[in-house]
Amino acid sequence: MRILWHTQTCYKLRFVAEQVSHHPPISCFYCECKERRLCVSTHVWTKSKFMGMSVGVSMIGEGVLRLLEHGEEYVFTLPSAYARSILTIPWVELGGKVSINCAKTGYSATVIFHTKPFYGGKVHRVTAEVKHNPTNTIVCKAHGEWNGTLEFTYNNGETKVIDTTTLPVYPKRIRPLEKQGPMESRNLWREVTRYLRLGDIDAATEQKRRLEEKQRVEERKRENLRTPWKPKYFIQEGDGWVYFNPLWKAH
Repeated sequence: MRILWHTQTCYKLRFVAEQVSHHPPISCFYCECKERRLCVSTHVWTKSKFMGMSVGVSMIGEGVLRLLEHGEEYVFTLPSAYARSILTIPWVELGGKVSINCAKTGYSATVIFHTKPFYGGKVHRVTAEVKHNPTNTIVCKAHGEWNGTLEFTYNNGETKVIDTTTLPVYPKRIRPLEKQGPMESRNLWREVTRYLRLGDIDAATEQKRRLEEKQRVEERKRENLRTPWKPKYFIQEGDGWVYFNPLWKAH
């Protein structure tokens, strides 16, 4: 899938995602803004478990944010996601600890997404602190709701408040289906999507079965020919994956 955003400041944000492996199901994401000379590359696969009335999904992998103007790389992990009350009125929350590290500057951050207690408590709470490792100094602390208001307190006494609900939301631009490749998500799943919108679950299930069977046949052909699956946009490097033409290599 390839997506493009245009912001009010005339910046273009380009995004591409691809599933690069089926076993395990690894997905890769790459996003860049050439005007600001920054890019993000992430690879992740999920591990799910049922917990009574909830489903938990662990995000295994990491991402790297590169600020080319400063020559800095920030390596970060991802929080887990939880679907709650799956048999009644479902809702979703994030939970777990996220780490962010920059080797060049010596700064690191720990962000904790707090899950809602069984009785009482707020949803979507988050706390964080930023540390300068060479001096072992906490330079900033933050708390609030990740989808609401966040308050930052710096070690010099300064405070800053960000209300995420007031931040602008820009619509994404995706090429029309007729201009998409055969393996792009909206094109590949278009018949399943069409029947879901019509409310015909049986027809959607049948279209999904046909698509998955076609993919299984293609996989058996590759196995017989001993031809490994080759992703289109990402290349494996060590234990991770990178975009084939990232901004940090092109400049």
